[in-house]
Amino acid sequence: MSILKASEIRLAIRPVLLGMEHKYFYEGPCRFGQGEALKPGYDKFANEELFTAFLAQLKKYSPEGVDILEPIRVGRTDDWENTLDNWARLKAAMVDADAAFFFTNIGLDDIVVEFAERFTTPVIIDPESAFSPTTDYAAIVAKDPEREVYAPLCWSEATKLLAALRAKKVIRNTRILLLNRFNSSVSFSSVDTFTNHELITRRLGVHFRYINAHELLDQMSLAKEGGNHTTPGRVTPNLTDTELAEAEKMADELLAGAEVADIRKEYLVNSLIAYITVRKNLDLLECNGFTAPCPDVCSTRRLNEMKFTFCLTHSLMMEQGIPSSCEYDANSVLSQQALIAVSGKSPYMGNTTPVPFEEKEGTFMSLARWPSDEVKERLIKDDPHNLYMMEHSVPHRCYRNPNEKGKYSIRHFAHDQKWGAVMRYDFDEDAGQTVTLCRFSPNGDKMLIARGTVVCGDGYTANNCNNLVLFRVRDQKDCYKKQLQVGNHLALVYGDYTEELQALAEVLGIEALVSI
Repeated sequence: MSILKASEIRLAIRPVLLGMEHKYFYEGPCRFGQGEALKPGYDKFANEELFTAFLAQLKKYSPEGVDILEPIRVGRTDDWENTLDNWARLKAAMVDADAAFFFTNIGLDDIVVEFAERFTTPVIIDPESAFSPTTDYAAIVAKDPEREVYAPLCWSEATKLLAALRAKKVIRNTRILLLNRFNSSVSFSSVDTFTNHELITRRLGVHFRYINAHELLDQMSLAKEGGNHTTPGRVTPNLTDTELAEAEKMADELLAGAEVADIRKEYLVNSLIAYITVRKNLDLLECNGFTAPCPDVCSTRRLNEMKFTFCLTHSLMMEQGIPSSCEYDANSVLSQQALIAVSGKSPYMGNTTPVPFEEKEGTFMSLARWPSDEVKERLIKDDPHNLYMMEHSVPHRCYRNPNEKGKYSIRHFAHDQKWGAVMRYDFDEDAGQTVTLCRFSPNGDKMLIARGTVVCGDGYTANNCNNLVLFRVRDQKDCYKKQLQVGNHLALVYGDYTEELQALAEVLGIEALVSI
């Protein structure tokens, strides 16, 4: 079983083609047209032309990641049939469909409404179906305000809707593996994450899986007779000789490609063993997101004993489009997944805070752990206003393009003992790049959506947890007030995907806190 990436999840749309055929020659309020158009049999050919045009539009305006299934035709005559056979056919057609996209018209709207009553499949109404979008939408939500029905204004809006529904499917197919020690919900350093996993499952559809930290750490050693210390006598997915050789090979490649490699190979191999072990557990438990608690596991002293951190695991996972977060922050994992789903880009995450500038004093009021006075002075000289920063040691090489690796360095986390591999990326090279940021609220009912522009980076030549990117937002105070409702670790991708995230929030039924 391989990890199911967001890029591999597709939305299946079943077109439902509703057509009316008149049996007799007559005119009136249920029969329009003139001449040949009034003759029996004409409707059949006219409907086929309409169906063909509709399917061509649907294909044209469907975004990447959407599959158009074989259409199902449901007809009736002016005898107003509503047969059980048609409903049986519709039921069977919805088994593999994520949504039903209706082509409808006058005299057929009752079928759309009854479909919404009979089935739970989301309903989408063709924007060119005359007066049907407003008619059907109002009728359906009047019967069930929670019923999932969409009536896009035009075909370009339908494109955004389909992309949002695919992103929603990605969210609902997210299964996060949490490496826990004390608590299954929060760690000591990330109290603003999802605190009620059952609520998040009900609200957003994401599921959570758990593995004990000591069990996973034991798996990082070659298998021993009698089993691991924490699970004696059990067969466990411990490190194999083949996997150890893989870690050695990856270490050689990373060291060879780095601009600077300030770490011993044996310590780099230790961090790569952690990455391989996490990947293996994601496969075994069929998860596609990961997070680990930093101080909770650090305080066991086993990281110090084994000479590694999970930083490189998160970096390598994110650059492959697999959400992965520090500090047991499942919220950050899902926020990354949302960005991956709407953008196809590789995300970043970290401690995120405004950098307020005090005009009277001429100084910054909050700089966290910036390592460089030079950057502060440059910002004060250029433009110190509306700045934000994101800081962690989990950058990667694929921000601009998930299929191309940029320049990087490999450094160490532990200052004195120099272990714990961390990747470094020089954000200075991306000055001017637009970035999109997001984060869910701790109870999953809101999503912060923000946009910024990269100003510079810092910490490229430093060790420990302090590689950062500085970016400028439109209104620092506005962004900060909205960030207060969601928490610390924002997720980031390059490019402007704020509209796509707003569409995702709408189909998820949550509030969008927009700061753009």
